[in-house]
Amino acid sequence: MLTSIIIVLVVVTGDVFAASSCQTTDVSVTGRSINIEKRSQVIAFHAYISNHVFPGAGRRLVFDVTKTNQGKGYNGHIGVFTCPKTGMYVFVWVIRTSEGEHSTELMINDSVYGSTFLRAKKGDDGSVSGTVVAHVSKGDTVYVRTHSVLAGDGAIASNTHGKTTFSGWLLQ
Repeated sequence: MLTSIIIVLVVVTGDVFAASSCQTTDVSVTGRSINIEKRSQVIAFHAYISNHVFPGAGRRLVFDVTKTNQGKGYNGHIGVFTCPKTGMYVFVWVIRTSEGEHSTELMINDSVYGSTFLRAKKGDDGSVSGTVVAHVSKGDTVYVRTHSVLAGDGAIASNTHGKTTFSGWLLQ
């Protein structure tokens, strides 16, 4: 892992602080003892689909409005989170539909890790959510797609009455 470290030494207080692109390390020097405290970088994203979409089977959903992207792992142009740091992550997706049915899958490196199904017919609408907790390695990709075989019907809805969303964050 390539890391740049900047060290600032304050002679008057005897404190040393070091920071890197992946974590912050506080080092304090008092007398002959050295205390080191590491704080993990926050990695979290949240995005939603701006308009109704009518996807076919096996289509990646593009959550094009990014509201949070700490760690810069989520790409709202293609709908993919690329893991910036290895660790245990939580991923949550919410699918909303009106007068239709859809099955969706959470994919990690093109493998299914979770799935949902929602049927809202005869004037109904509804939403369904899925949650996955998984160990993900740096560089792994995570995205939501429609079921590989079942195309579903009707729109995946997203408007002021409710959003279709995708979120994730690093636990540790």
